[in-house]
Amino acid sequence: MAIGRSIVREPKVFLFDEPLSNLDAALRVQMRLELIKLHKQLNATMIYVTHDQTEAMTMADRIVVLNHGRVEQIGSPLELYRIPNNRFVAGFIGSPKMNFLDVRVSRVDAAGVTIALPGGDMLTLLFAASSVKAGEMLTLGIRPEHFVEQCGGDIDSGLTGEVMVIEHLGGETLLHVRLPNEKVIQVKGSGESTAVEGQRLMRAFRFATCICFARMAARSNVYGPLRRSRRSD
Repeated sequence: MAIGRSIVREPKVFLFDEPLSNLDAALRVQMRLELIKLHKQLNATMIYVTHDQTEAMTMADRIVVLNHGRVEQIGSPLELYRIPNNRFVAGFIGSPKMNFLDVRVSRVDAAGVTIALPGGDMLTLLFAASSVKAGEMLTLGIRPEHFVEQCGGDIDSGLTGEVMVIEHLGGETLLHVRLPNEKVIQVKGSGESTAVEGQRLMRAFRFATCICFARMAARSNVYGPLRRSRRSD
């Protein structure tokens, strides 16, 4: 009713403050589609406030991510998903959220930054070498959907752990895997997954899909992504 009364006045800007928060899951999806269609029909600016990142990703042309009143990043949904400004944005965008692993820098040279993964494997990342030092602790971010079963080819590295909990969601399966350092990560797989609890599981990932975060000097409690360097020919 409130939306209808607003439309009659033909405003240039609409402000929605979590309008779907009290609806059940099915109705929220339906109303999301109706609001998207309404936006196109009215051709008016709509400012939509929400804590639901799915609503933000599916409905927005541009997203403003706020953290305690501070603007962390402004961009399109895919920009925030692929190139987050910091660890807060990376963890907020995506469902399930990004996995964060504490890793130590083993070596820094012209090839990039070599880190030690949980379990002892080494991974060289193509980051600007001048920004970090050997022995420094970094945070490696890998999204659950970016793990793959195959090794070799263009796969850069992998993680091995024990399957603790399995969530069968129909079209996909979410595995909760405990690494050798006791860290539990989430791995998204096919709905046909045959993994069982207690199984030792290895999942690989590509360097291009992960993000490495270093502590930002200006804000000691915030981690920002390292700048990628290009592979030399």
